[in-house]
Amino acid sequence: METNNRMKGSKKIIATIVVIVVILSAIGAIEYEHISSSKKGRIITVNSNVSGIHLNRIVSLDPAASATLYAIGAFKDVLGKGPYTTYPKSNLPNMTCYPDMSIEQIVNLSPQAVISFSSYPPGEVQELLNASIDYIFLSAGLNSTFTQIMAQNTLLGELTGNQKNATLLNNWMRESLNEFSNVSVVSKTLLYAMCVENGATWTTGKGTFVNAMFNYSHLNNIANGSGFYEISNENIVNSNPQVILLGTCFNQSDLDKEPFDSTGAYKNNTIYTAFNTNLFSEPNFRNIFAIEWMIYEVYHITVKLPKFPFELNYNPEPPKVQSIYEDVNV
Repeated sequence: METNNRMKGSKKIIATIVVIVVILSAIGAIEYEHISSSKKGRIITVNSNVSGIHLNRIVSLDPAASATLYAIGAFKDVLGKGPYTTYPKSNLPNMTCYPDMSIEQIVNLSPQAVISFSSYPPGEVQELLNASIDYIFLSAGLNSTFTQIMAQNTLLGELTGNQKNATLLNNWMRESLNEFSNVSVVSKTLLYAMCVENGATWTTGKGTFVNAMFNYSHLNNIANGSGFYEISNENIVNSNPQVILLGTCFNQSDLDKEPFDSTGAYKNNTIYTAFNTNLFSEPNFRNIFAIEWMIYEVYHITVKLPKFPFELNYNPEPPKVQSIYEDVNV
């Protein structure tokens, strides 16, 4: 029992770490304004002119970017990945990336560039630049939209010579988002309860790609704050959400307590679990499948998505989402 409790505690700590990393990703661009790209390495963002740059030796510390590189056909150029990368499956070496990058590990792989979504100390970034390694900073965490995610797809396509595939991926995303927008339902109110720490519920508010996912799912987020934060019990009770989405680290026993047990979602059993952490924590094309799943679970509507543009060894659509169509055909 003691071991199980420690494991549960560890999961909650990991969830909190992920939240912190995402928050830091939002302020990283500000910090890096004070770093000058050296004659050796460059800082690259979606606003950079990357004409003439071609990368075929990359370390991707960003799980979202790793998935995108795989989809557009550039994963063959990845030498190492962050330990949180679960899609695609890979035997590539895991690189230390939290709380700091391991510059030694990275340099030993002789990459041309490192992709990151987190904010690292300027000194570490400068070490990469001095070693003739480009630093690609992707910040689709806070204050982001699907437009920004697609801009990052375009950037990765341009850098790796896969512009055509990046365009195909973006077209698929746009068409899918249009299909979601065309769903005709009366929107319901939602609380996203990621986890409970010391009696406080962590959630995601406005200005996040997760909130953009809720908007396309026709769910009105009751969290009016900005970014990832602790929402008060009073706010939850007063807002009385019709739907509650639980994070994978949420302890189910907390549902039978205030503030959750007084909500309409609890009384009507409209509580769902975000079965795949990656779909709700990594800003990339796979968020489309999360939206598809939420609309089906909450409104019992199957949205037929356009055909995914690539045949991949590892299906980007999780089995849980694939099963939607099996349920419909029964």
